[in-house]
Amino acid sequence: MDRFLPHKDELGLLLQAKSEQLFTLMHQIDVPALGLTKHGETYFLGSHFKRMFFSIQTSAHLLYESITLSKKEVKDIVIMDYGAGMGSLYILAKMIGCKQVIHNDILEEWKNNAQLLAQAINIDVDEYIVGNIEDTLITLKQKGIVCDIITSRNVVEHIYKLDDYYKLINQYQPKAIVYSSTTANFNNPAMNLQHVLLHNKLEKIYLQQRTDFIKTSFPSIDDNTLKLLAKSTRGYERSEVYSCVDNYMNKGIIPSKNYYYTNTCDMNYGVWAENLLPFSVHNQMAEVGNTICLIKPGFWDTHYQKPWKNLMGTFFNKLIAASSFFSFLLAPFIYIIVLPKQETLQ
Repeated sequence: MDRFLPHKDELGLLLQAKSEQLFTLMHQIDVPALGLTKHGETYFLGSHFKRMFFSIQTSAHLLYESITLSKKEVKDIVIMDYGAGMGSLYILAKMIGCKQVIHNDILEEWKNNAQLLAQAINIDVDEYIVGNIEDTLITLKQKGIVCDIITSRNVVEHIYKLDDYYKLINQYQPKAIVYSSTTANFNNPAMNLQHVLLHNKLEKIYLQQRTDFIKTSFPSIDDNTLKLLAKSTRGYERSEVYSCVDNYMNKGIIPSKNYYYTNTCDMNYGVWAENLLPFSVHNQMAEVGNTICLIKPGFWDTHYQKPWKNLMGTFFNKLIAASSFFSFLLAPFIYIIVLPKQETLQ
């Protein structure tokens, strides 16, 4: 089997061995017999099972880099996988022997699915917490849990108030390393264009969503004002859309822009559609309190079914590793790392 990560120190070898074991165990699962929700089964088969090597590989890299930064032994690590869904990181963290592993998701459905998945391969995760970041951090405090690492994979681009996310972690878990990955790499022209096209497509849906909501909430509004307010409330969640319209109707104040670039969000859930942010904005949002934000390039999957994709991925990975100039231009995803200032990269 190919290596999941290149490192051959003690931690690297441990992660390699457990990643191989997890890969084998996952392929032995009878997924339809697990009892997952229909949505959960479809998601797992399409987003993880189909690309299992890459799913485990990215988890292994996140764990290796974050644990190395912590300067602690694996057996002493308390780690939370935030917005974990049905990924592989929380399971792999437990398999390598982390002291305490916390799975989080905002939906009870995903928590139940995640439990069924872990139980299918006889892995007992320590905690499953359902809730947004504030509710989760409060629960951790009530349970007396102090995290060394809070990690996430493809989550930060959906968090509605990302600046508040970092502020709350800094308030409740100031010693934690926050290690996240996201495909919303502003500096990669191809990824940038892909996200812009996605935003433009979804904004047509979300604009209609806001239009219908405003019309229902304010039935006397005229068509021109309706169009103005539906357009200008882009990037606001439901309660804020209502407040903006109410404020305009009473005071004539047009809502201020609430998004960067071409980004848009689902008004009903307050979830960004792959929020694409310049690195300077990530730094501005993440550096709160006694912290420093670092951004690193990710790597390409080299385990596609089509050989030409793997050849391209291998070539791009070599360029990313060899040249700081090409690294962010080519990386399909990035790592956003927030460290207490006393921590330094090795």
